[in-house]
This record gives sequence, structure tokens and C-alpha cells, in this order.
Amino acid sequence: MGKFKTLGIALIFILVWGMDNPQTMAVEDRLSEDEVSFTFFSLTDGESLLITTGNDKNILINTGSDESEEELMNQIKEITDKVDYLILTDKTEQACGNADQVIDQFHVTNVISPTSEPCVNIQSDSVESVVWEKEKAYELSPGLQLRTLKVSEDSDIMSLYITYGKNSLVFMSEGSEEIEEVIKKYPNQTEMIKIPEYASKDFPSEELLTQLDPHIAIIYNLKEPNIHAGLLERLGESWIDVYHLKRVGTIQIICTPEDYELQS
Repeated sequence: MGKFKTLGIALIFILVWGMDNPQTMAVEDRLSEDEVSFTFFSLTDGESLLITTGNDKNILINTGSDESEEELMNQIKEITDKVDYLILTDKTEQACGNADQVIDQFHVTNVISPTSEPCVNIQSDSVESVVWEKEKAYELSPGLQLRTLKVSEDSDIMSLYITYGKNSLVFMSEGSEEIEEVIKKYPNQTEMIKIPEYASKDFPSEELLTQLDPHIAIIYNLKEPNIHAGLLERLGESWIDVYHLKRVGTIQIICTPEDYELQS
């Protein structure tokens, strides 16, 4: 497994309270055919990840809260004018507050969620709503696989195990012992992990971090953050590069089938 770490093996973690949201970083205009980019948007409140492939597919995971609408729309427009797939991992305001706006402005035709009642209000024959099944793998672009991680078939929350070549991301949508048991079934190691629930809970556990051995951890923003001190200590002891988007702003990671590079 490739371990290309742009900023070295040092912990990067900065907590800033009440600081203005940093400006969006410049992004690559074009990708080669074998590249996939992961753009983690820094928003005032909520989470959103845009996956862009060299085959011109754009997959948006979550949309932040309605307080972050302008930030989100502007940042997406810097990269693309269309979103092929909108994935909503849960029904919280911070995950799907701008779902209708994204569908309308970026001509979304596929909405994916863990439930038959996703948090969207737009009713259109041109928009297909799809329910992803528990622990099933889906390929939305050649070589890009997304596997659903749910504690039960009828759960309205899903985490994702995303792989491209030798690179992988565990996108945790909830922090619990139950979801950790599900995650442990699949990845042996991962390059990236999205910390669940804005680092407000004591998850991921030390056991899961030891198994996954991630290089990079992403913490999204809440308007009123409540970060768990014990989790911060655990991340520090694990020598993980932690990117709290409130401080560092939007980040982009470009992957090839063999390796990855963080753009700065």
C-alpha cells in the first residue's frame, strides 16, 4: 500500500474557536484519466465531499446545512457545473440542508440514500431516487467503488468505504460500537478517515484506529463545535495527520491507482 505523505509523519491539529472560515483553496481544473480527486469542503456548518474522476463523473456526498448554502454552491462551481450523483448518508440538517438546491443548480439525476425517504423535496421524473443496500458495493465510475456500511438494513444512516486502486477512505457517518464492528469486517488499512459526528464523540476507538492505521483524518465543522478531548488525545498518540477544516480550509487529495497527493 502506497504511503505518500505530503506533509510528513507529523501530527497536524489546530483548534480555532470563533475564527472566520478560510477561503476555498484553488483546485485542479483537469484530471488525467487515471486520477480521482477528493475535495473536502470547509463549510461554516456541516459536511460535504466532492469526488471527481478523470472520466468526468462528479459525486457529491452530503450538502452541509442551509447556513452554508452560499459557501457550498460557490465551491462546487469552482470545480464543476454538474453533479452526476448526490449521496446523502443521513437525514441531519448538516448532511442534507442544501440537497434541493444542489439538485436544482447542478442538474442532479441520481439521489442515493440509505432510506426510501431521503431528505429531498424536489419531485421530478428526471431525478431517480435509489436506496443503497447494507454492505453492498457500488461502482459509480471505473475503478471507484463505494461500499455501504450500515448497522442494520433499515438504518437511516450509512457510512461508506470508498476505494480507488490502493487508496481508500472510510467515511464514518456515525460514532458507535455497532458501526465499528461493521467497519472492522472490511478494510485492513486505509489512507483516509472522516471522523464521525464532527469529533463530538469518543469514536473512532483506539482498536479501530490501530486496525485501519490511517494517514489522514478529516474533521468537518459545526457552527457550535463540541470536540471530544479524549478523541483528540487518541489521534495525537496515533501519529495521524489531522485536518480540522475550520482551521485549514478546504483540502483536495488527488489519487492515482497507486498513490495519493494532498494539494496545498
